[in-house]
This record gives sequence, C-alpha cells and structure tokens, in this order.
Amino acid sequence: MESEELIEGDYVYVLGLGVLAVKGVAHPPGMVVAFPRIGPGMDLEEAYCYIQDRSPGLLLFDDHSGQVLPQIPRKSIKMVYSAREGLRRLRPRDELTERALELAGLFADAAGIATTQIGVSGSILLNNHRADSDIDLVIVDPGGREVAGALRELRERGVTRPVTEEFSKDLASKRRGSVMSLRAWIRHEARKVLYGVYRGVVYSAKLVPSPKIYWEPYGSARWREIGHALVRGVVIDSKRGAYTPMSVNISVEQVVEGPEAAWRAGEAVSFRSRFSEQVTEGEEFEACGRVELDLFSRRVRLFVGNTSRDYIASASIGLE
Repeated sequence: MESEELIEGDYVYVLGLGVLAVKGVAHPPGMVVAFPRIGPGMDLEEAYCYIQDRSPGLLLFDDHSGQVLPQIPRKSIKMVYSAREGLRRLRPRDELTERALELAGLFADAAGIATTQIGVSGSILLNNHRADSDIDLVIVDPGGREVAGALRELRERGVTRPVTEEFSKDLASKRRGSVMSLRAWIRHEARKVLYGVYRGVVYSAKLVPSPKIYWEPYGSARWREIGHALVRGVVIDSKRGAYTPMSVNISVEQVVEGPEAAWRAGEAVSFRSRFSEQVTEGEEFEACGRVELDLFSRRVRLFVGNTSRDYIASASIGLE
C-alpha cells in the first residue's frame, strides 16, 4: 500500500511498537507518520517516550513540518487496519456494531457520498470494543460536498443529539491534559455535529480530506518554530475548520504573549481532532500554540496541539 493511501483513522502494526494510529494525510516519501494509540492513559509526550524507549531511530526530524515525528518505513509495516475496509467488512454482531453501521449509512445518505468514503476506526476496527465503547467513524471527503453542513441537518432533525453532562466521563477522558474546564469543554463539544450521541451511544467522526484535495501536499512548505504565543482575534474563514487536520484563517487582534511575528499569523491549524469544529467563521477566539514560519512563502501560522497548554477556544465560551 502506498504511503499516501494511509490516512487519518487507519492503523498500522509494527513489530516492537504494536498498533499505531496514522496521523494526517500527507507523509514523507517512503514513510508513514503514526503514533501509539493515544487513549485515556497516554498523552502526546508519553507517546514520544514510548517510541523513544523502543525504537528511537523512528523519531526523525521532518523538514516539512519542522518537527520531530515518528516516521515508520512502509517496509516495516506488518499489517494495515484500513478504516474504510473495516466498515466494508463490518457485520452487525452486537448492538454497538449495529449502531455503527446504521450511523455510517445515515451519514453517507445525508452527505450524498458513497459508503466507500466512510470508515470505522477505533476499538471497533481493532475488534477490541466493549458494550460501552464509542463509535468512531472516518468520513473521507472527496471534494465538492458540504459534508459538515449535511450532518448539521441530521442534528437539527434530532437524528443525532449533542453531548451533555450525562456523558462527562467520556468527555473527561477525551480532554485529558487540557487547560479547559469540563464545563467549557462540554459547551464547545455540544456545538459539534461530528461529535454527539446516536441512539444512546456516543460517536465521534473525523472528517478527513482525501489526499487529492488536501491543501498542503507534502513538501509544499518548510515550517519552522519561532516561538510560542497566546493570541486573540477573529476567525475569518472556517471552511476547513471541520477537518482533521483542521485549518481556519484568522486575524490576530491581540498578542497577549509571544513573539512579534505572532501578529502576522493568518492561519491556525491542528492535527488533533479535538480542535475540529472548535471555532466558526465570524466569531472571536483565543488560542495558544506554536508560532511557525514557512521558509518558502514566509507565511506565519499558529500550530495548536503539541503541548498540554495549547488550545483554541471560542471567546463566547472561554476556558472556564
């Protein structure tokens, strides 16, 4: 399988490391960027330590992102767990898998896309789910469809509903390491159509751009860190804000702390699905993250999600 075919939501098995989750949709030539499954018991720093202890040679500097990333040689991959293939093979053997198949069909119909563009991820894909597990779906956007808007119609019709404090245990697990309070987290999550409840089961869906429509092909930039900043401003464009990886165009109106270059940040990005649908066009926001400069275009952006103090939040909700 070519590396560009492995995308967010897929998993790979590597000897000595076990099952790793593929991150993003653009990978270094001959490599796949993948992390140990980051569940309730492992944060990003611990994931790096896990790899450092077992296969330190896989932690390599990536010239595109300007970061050290776990880069798995394709020849080292012993098994691929494809989310889309997983859904194609899935059979309704219990209530959770039955709900997952139903929800995938509803999403495909609502968005007007083929079910082959939808995958099942997480514990169902890896066949280690429990009765109280979540449903994890992946929707691969081929372009030309307003997928998130279509899913919003399902929410408005009551087919899905937002998460509430009733599911605080699930939310507390997902927000591990966040500076945001549980109350603020719930208020942000309740606005999202890619995260919610279907027939009593919590679901999360990653809207992933297909490699053909991804706006930042590998090698098209050379990002370098120039500091860390806390900024406030306005979201100018959020048409890519529902994706994983997500990107929103911003106008910085205040640099609370950080380098002078933070004023020039015209984009906030994150590879963490927790920040998808986090802010919308026209609203004020606050964000903390790594300030990056592209050595090719000289553009500046804010990269959110590398540390526990990173966040992006709607100013109307805040952190508390």
